[in-house]
Amino acid sequence: MKAPRLEVNIEKRLANFNLCVQIEVGAEILVLFGPSGAGKTQTLNAIAGLLTPDAGEITLDGAVFFRASGETRDLQKFNLQARKRRVGYVFQQYALFPHLTALENVSYALWRQPFARARAEALLKRMQLAELANRYPHELSGGQQQRVAIARALAMEPRVLLMDEPFSALDSEIRKQLHQDLLKLQAEAELIVIYVTHNLEDAFAVGHRLAVVRDGRMERIGAPGDVYPQPTGQLVMEVLRRPQEFRRR
Repeated sequence: MKAPRLEVNIEKRLANFNLCVQIEVGAEILVLFGPSGAGKTQTLNAIAGLLTPDAGEITLDGAVFFRASGETRDLQKFNLQARKRRVGYVFQQYALFPHLTALENVSYALWRQPFARARAEALLKRMQLAELANRYPHELSGGQQQRVAIARALAMEPRVLLMDEPFSALDSEIRKQLHQDLLKLQAEAELIVIYVTHNLEDAFAVGHRLAVVRDGRMERIGAPGDVYPQPTGQLVMEVLRRPQEFRRR
């Protein structure tokens, strides 16, 4: 199978700044790192189809997710529906349905498909949750709930997996295990993973590349070990040295 490639070149006027993103991502984990309100989540939302850019293009292996062309007054846009993009999304707060079991939460993404239950069971087994399939979210630990959320995001066999502060609410030992699970999962499935975090430990643990985000722009992109000792700009240096000060409020 040909390695996937996601290309994002978009602009979006937001309340406090203009989002201007230019990235190319292959079968790897790209970490978006920066302070709250820098444009990290907005970038994920644009890729997922939850935020419409003002201009630019988003493509996956040449297939167009979004394209805007022409002069401002004659602007023509193509915006593929979110459900057709083969993009999985894992949120910080799990976003599980409280009235559904773990199995039903994963199956929900496969609604009306004849193989839904079998695939959901296989995904829960892959995430080491087979014995907890019939438990409700309130009966699961935070780490278990996030595993269910990851399984649900993988249900439709996405080519791109977006993760927005996915492990920030978990303790360090659980995070370390989930880091290893994510690295293994990404390698096995050759997924494009874009991972948002304010935690430098998370960034170094999972990132093949690190993008420092400031005021809607990618300040610097490279291998984590190359980016960390050579930050550009005073704010980026502060973010890298003191990420705990920029936790989401």
